Amino acid sequence: MKTLTGRKIVSLLAKTGAAVFAAVLVVSICLASLKTPVIKADSEITVSLNSNASNLGPGDIVIVDVLASKMPGITEFGPIKFCYDADKAEYVSFDMGKELVNYLPTVTSLPGEITINVMDKMMNSGTEGSPDEEPSASFYSDDQVVLFTIALRLFPDCRGEINCWISEMGEFKAVDSAVVARIGSGLKLPVRRTGPSSDATLAQLKVRGTSITPEFNPNITEYHCSVERSVTEVQINVLANNRWAAVVITGNQHFVLGDNAVKVEVTAQDGINRMSYTIHVIRRESDIPENSSLVDIDGNTYTFLDVPEDVNVPEGFYRTTKTINGYSVPAYVKDGVASVLLYLFDGTRSPGLYFYNINAKTVIPYEFDKTVIKESGILKIADVPDEITIPDEFKPATYDTGTIILSGYENEEGEFICYLVDDSGNGDFYYYEKSTGAISRYRFADKKAELLYSYLFDVFLVIAIIEAVIITITVYIVRRMVSDRTNPRPKRV
Repeated sequence: MKTLTGRKIVSLLAKTGAAVFAAVLVVSICLASLKTPVIKADSEITVSLNSNASNLGPGDIVIVDVLASKMPGITEFGPIKFCYDADKAEYVSFDMGKELVNYLPTVTSLPGEITINVMDKMMNSGTEGSPDEEPSASFYSDDQVVLFTIALRLFPDCRGEINCWISEMGEFKAVDSAVVARIGSGLKLPVRRTGPSSDATLAQLKVRGTSITPEFNPNITEYHCSVERSVTEVQINVLANNRWAAVVITGNQHFVLGDNAVKVEVTAQDGINRMSYTIHVIRRESDIPENSSLVDIDGNTYTFLDVPEDVNVPEGFYRTTKTINGYSVPAYVKDGVASVLLYLFDGTRSPGLYFYNINAKTVIPYEFDKTVIKESGILKIADVPDEITIPDEFKPATYDTGTIILSGYENEEGEFICYLVDDSGNGDFYYYEKSTGAISRYRFADKKAELLYSYLFDVFLVIAIIEAVIITITVYIVRRMVSDRTNPRPKRV
């Protein structure tokens, strides 16, 4: 049996140690990959209910806030099932919490039960980056947050108390941590008041198409909002705190430029108590956002201006509002036409209407006598570039379409063509069909090819004639030879 030397022993121990270290490292990596995520205390959410309602009676509105103890980067949550006594009240409305403006709710309601699912709008629209890129939550808070608010209306025969609770929590999903959501406290609201209500306050006050400032509060009676110059009336949506309170709205029509006072008068059921709310609706003198402009594909800058009342708009175009370069501005559009009409100032010429192609970012001045409007786009009469040669058979001509006079060229066959530039900036010749008014791209015939074909035809025609002559002579000679053999001439003696 051989004896190990000291050097061999050291080498063996080193190899053994390395193997053991590698094995431990592999086992550690495997255990780490199988390890479940640790749920932090900061990722625990309690959802509970709260209401400031007091002195409730039949016909009253009950506003219930659904609260989360915190929002640790939540991207979506639900379904949350909010329940209430179906024999005591009815569902009226739903509003997201004012801090959760970037979340999109889906609400379904049944008697006594409302189901809510909520998703971050960024999650709903998809991630624009790579497929592996994780989305980020748009809202984070360590403090208590109002998830949403539910309004209920007590029935006329409601007595005793009304109960509200959460029966199902669903999931709260976050990007960077696991979340546990727990159901917190519910509500028991006593219904004590009897007799006619003296409540003349509103539970909700909204102006359709805009928002009011300050935020609505039943005890604040004066508000402000603004509308575009084109708006001359607004719809006011109100909800009285008591079913039998009478509401009268005046002054929400026939707006003038500037301040317009809209009055909301509320009379309580008892006929004694009254509340008056005032909304100052500012009709802006301009429809154009301040310092708004656009830059075309060539780097030219155009400033948006208010459209004059006497502006001449092409037939078929109607006014609307478009978001251009991040600004909400008045525009004229026509179904089937990609370009929109905007009233612009280029800093040099007089302000006027321009066609703007949103995709190509090109701007073309609208000129009544030079613009052809097709279902597929906009064409404008332009000068023929110097590098293009017009065939000799086409002579300068004009044609009156009944709408505009086209300047172009016409040949002896009566074909009329003109050079037009589309709203993407591409120029070409177009054929105008006089009988139908249709316009289509025109391609000149290739004269070189025609001459070549004519030459080849003449050559082959000559060859064919020569071949025919040769064949004719050959046939004649053959027939003569055959005839001489079959009918030999008599020999002279």
